[in-house]
Amino acid sequence: MNDGGIRTLGPAILLGRMVAWLACLLVTVLLGCWLFLEKSTLRDALVLGCAVVLAVFALSAWALRRLSGNPDPASVYRALADRTSAAGESGTRTLPARLRGASAWVGCEVLPTYGAIMALILPLALGVGTPTPTGKAAEIASSGAVVRALPIESVRDVVEDKHKNGSTYFCTVTVTLPPADGAVSETRAEFRSEWPDPAVVGGKVYVAYAPDRLELGAVGDNDRSEVDRELSGRAMGNWWTWILALAWLALMGMVSVTYPMILRDQRFPRRLRGDERVLRASISGYDGYGEGKTRISLDTSTGPVQLHVHVDNARYVDTVGHAEGHLVWVPGSNQHGGRKGPHRTGAVFISDAGWFIPGGLAPEYEESAGAGADHQTSVDAAGESRLLDLESGWILSIPNRLMNVLLLWSLCVVVLALPAPSGAWRLVVGIAGTVGLLAYGLFVVGSQDPAAQRQSGNSQGAVGSAP
Repeated sequence: MNDGGIRTLGPAILLGRMVAWLACLLVTVLLGCWLFLEKSTLRDALVLGCAVVLAVFALSAWALRRLSGNPDPASVYRALADRTSAAGESGTRTLPARLRGASAWVGCEVLPTYGAIMALILPLALGVGTPTPTGKAAEIASSGAVVRALPIESVRDVVEDKHKNGSTYFCTVTVTLPPADGAVSETRAEFRSEWPDPAVVGGKVYVAYAPDRLELGAVGDNDRSEVDRELSGRAMGNWWTWILALAWLALMGMVSVTYPMILRDQRFPRRLRGDERVLRASISGYDGYGEGKTRISLDTSTGPVQLHVHVDNARYVDTVGHAEGHLVWVPGSNQHGGRKGPHRTGAVFISDAGWFIPGGLAPEYEESAGAGADHQTSVDAAGESRLLDLESGWILSIPNRLMNVLLLWSLCVVVLALPAPSGAWRLVVGIAGTVGLLAYGLFVVGSQDPAAQRQSGNSQGAVGSAP
């Protein structure tokens, strides 16, 4: 199989598939353990283990890219097209019965979105959390803590913290700790905590202390769940847990909605029987660049036809422009679109070289193409065509700077996953990991978009917008 001169293309494709799926799984497990598990050896092992494997993936991808000589994206795309092409062409009259690899299309859209958002959330979550309980709460928990609602005996040093949604108050309160059973001495203890309203003498506060070691003092809060969190050693406070958990659920909801929509958009003929509509066609150009401009122009005997695809159309035209093959669809079936459209019939362009591109035909193009289409065609029952997935070599085609940023990001995650005592450095590293990745992403979007538009206007494959 021809790899277009890039000897490491095969390993890069394999590693890319592993990283795409396993990295999403690892960040999911890591964040779930960090948010919901109590302090334990198991949690430390899972969090640090996931972080280390992520770093190994990033380092492996970086090293493989260096070994490949940092090829430019266009070379990678051409190598992928050569690799996907069949060793022997099927000819212009025979179609393969099976279209292979169509399921990869869904992953190439869903996984990057999920992985990118999780990559932004993870360093921040690790930075604001506490991997190892320290101070008074840890000592009390290890000495047999109990939690009781006790009356407040005095309140001092009340500080109001005003914010957009109101105010919170930080108060130092004093309580009397009941002794252990059979003991007669009592001990007064004070602690500082956050309140929605100023604490008042005589009010109740939830207090954790060790009855057999009253000299350790106490920790407390007006919220029982916050006291339990301090004792259990959970890494995140309730407020942060809810914020991040809701963001995570929203992301999962988005994925669960997007995935069926993408599946719906991929309903094209996947196993040919010979009764489909078939029209000879060649790729001649595209109508624009990037999101919202997803039509590839095909030259046919009935005139130009626009095939809607679901990825970057310019990459296809710049890589395999003028390729010849067949446009295949089944009239009146596989239609998709909302109540107001767009309504398109699933279709596929099958090249003579042995690869295919899935997409859809708008009604006006389906009607014009159908006038000259063959109603019966010869199908090779043993033949198959493979999906031309130009994203499968993403490890070699993404920008060099992005690979370096991902490597630094993985190192930040490993540092934050270490079960080391907390400090201000954690927040600094966490914010740096999130803000750095976000800033680079915005920079890429802002710098590449104008250049992409110029490319689309200057490329020989570009065509004017379709009517």
